[in-house]
Amino acid sequence: MLRAASPRRPGRPRAHPSAAGVLVLALLVCAALALVPASAYAHGALQRSAPASGAHLSEAPRELRLTFNEDVELAVARLQLLAPDSASVDLGPLALAADSARVLVAPIRGGLVAGAYTVAWQVAGADGHPVRGTYTFVIAPGARGLAGPVAPGAAPPPASHHDAVAMPTGGGFDAESPLYVAVRWLTYLALTGVIGAAAFRYAVLPLTARRRTPAALAVVQPAARRAARLGLAAAALAGVAALLRLGAQSYALHGAARVADPALVGAMLTRTLWGWGWLLQAGGTLLALAGFAAARRGHAAARARVRQPAPSPVGVGPEGAAVQVEEPAPLAAPARVEPFPAGWALAGAGALVLAVAPALSGHAAAAPRMGGLAMLADAVHVLGAGGWIGGLLLVLAAGIPAAMRLDEGQRGPAVAALVGAFSPTALLFAGALTGTGLFAAWLHLGSIPALWESTYGRTLLLKLAVLSVVFGTGAYNWLRVKPALGDERAAGRLRRSATVEVAVGVLVLLVTAVLVATAPPMSG
Repeated sequence: MLRAASPRRPGRPRAHPSAAGVLVLALLVCAALALVPASAYAHGALQRSAPASGAHLSEAPRELRLTFNEDVELAVARLQLLAPDSASVDLGPLALAADSARVLVAPIRGGLVAGAYTVAWQVAGADGHPVRGTYTFVIAPGARGLAGPVAPGAAPPPASHHDAVAMPTGGGFDAESPLYVAVRWLTYLALTGVIGAAAFRYAVLPLTARRRTPAALAVVQPAARRAARLGLAAAALAGVAALLRLGAQSYALHGAARVADPALVGAMLTRTLWGWGWLLQAGGTLLALAGFAAARRGHAAARARVRQPAPSPVGVGPEGAAVQVEEPAPLAAPARVEPFPAGWALAGAGALVLAVAPALSGHAAAAPRMGGLAMLADAVHVLGAGGWIGGLLLVLAAGIPAAMRLDEGQRGPAVAALVGAFSPTALLFAGALTGTGLFAAWLHLGSIPALWESTYGRTLLLKLAVLSVVFGTGAYNWLRVKPALGDERAAGRLRRSATVEVAVGVLVLLVTAVLVATAPPMSG
C-alpha cells in the first residue's frame, strides 16, 4: 500500500512495494495455472456409442452412433473407422440424429471383416473447443454381415475414408494449450482497450466537462485526442489477435496440414456458432478501426483550426500606407467544449459489437439452460471489465498525460476532475462485472462444493482472489488517494497506485483466458 508521504532516508534507494507485490502476484498466478491439470479441461465427452466401447459383436454393424454430453457442431465433426489392418473403412456423410443434436451418426459403407476396429472421433461444441478420442470394438469370426471373399478380378470392398488428414491429431494443440491461452489473453487485452477508450469518451469525459471548471474544460479535448490514438492502437491489436485466433482454431480442428484449407476454414466460419462469433469480432474490429481513425483525423483538424492565427485587421496610415490596427482585447468568453468528431460514434458501435462477440465462443454459448440470458450476461460482463479496467487504463494513459501538459496551475485540478468523473463510472462498471460474474458462477457451477471440487471452480477461485486485489487497490485509490487530489504531487501518487490496479487487472484477464477453456461442472 502506498502512503501519502513517507520520509526518505539519505543514501537509501526508494522501495516500490506495489511493483514488487504485482510481480509476486504474477508469479503466484502463473504457478497456480501451471498446477491446473490439463486433462480436466475437456468439454465434449462421449457418453455412449453403438457399437459400444469394448463390445464383441456377432453381427457386423451398419452404422456408427456416438452420443455426447453436449450439442455437436456438425460442420467441424470428424469420424474415422480403422480396420484390423489399420486401413480406413469408408463411411457415409456424417449427420446428427433426427431427435438429438448430441448424437453423431455415420453409415458404414465399406466391407467389414472379423477383428478389432478402432473408432476415432473429434467434435466441437457451441463454444468451439475441439475434443477428440478413440475407442475399440471387436467383430467375432463368423459374424453375420461380414464381407465375403473377393472374386478373382473383382474390386475389393471400399476401404478409404475422406483422406488421411481429415482426422487431425492436432499435435497436442487444443483450446487449453498455453499458446491458445496466450492468443485469448491478447484478444481480451485488445477488447479491454477498445471498450475502455469508448467508455472514457462516452462516460468519463462528459462527466468531466459537466464540472464546468476551467481545468476540467481544458483537459477534455486533449484527453479525447489521446484516447482516439490509444483506441486505434487497441483496435489494430484486436485485428492481429483475431487473425491469430482464427489460425489457432483452424489448427486445433483441422491439423497443421489443412490449417489454411479454404473449404474447411469457410465451413468453420459460416456453419458454426464459433465462426459467427469470429465474424462478429472481425466486423466489430473493422468498425472500431474506422471509427477511431476518423475520430483521430477529426481531432487533428479541430486542433489545427484552433492553432491557426486570425489575421489582424489592416488600416490606412496618414500617407496612404497600410498599417496593422490593434483591436482592444475581447471580453473573455465562457469556456466550452468543442463537439467530438463523428468518428467516435462508429468506434462506440464497434466496441459494443466486440463486447458481444466473446459470448458466441465461450461457456455462455454452450450453457445447458438459459442460453440467451447467459450470452447477454456475458456481453455485459465484458462491457463491465472493459469499462472499469480499460477506462482506468485510459485515465492513466490519456487523461493524466493530457492534464500534465496544461498550465501549471491547472494540472492538479484537471487530474482531480478526471478522477472524480471516473469514480462513479467505475462503480457502475464494476457492479455490472460483479453481478454478471455471480450469475455465470451460479449457472455453470451448479453447487457450492464445485468451487473446490472441480477444476473450473478452483480456477474461478483463483480469478476471484486476483480480482479482490484489484478491488482492494481501487478502494485504496478511492478512499485515500482521491480525496487528496488537487496538486501534481497527489496526481503522481494516484498514477503509481492506479498503475498497480491496471497491472493486476491484466492478470485477471490471463486467468480468464484459462477459465474459458475449462469445462464447467454443469457441462456434463
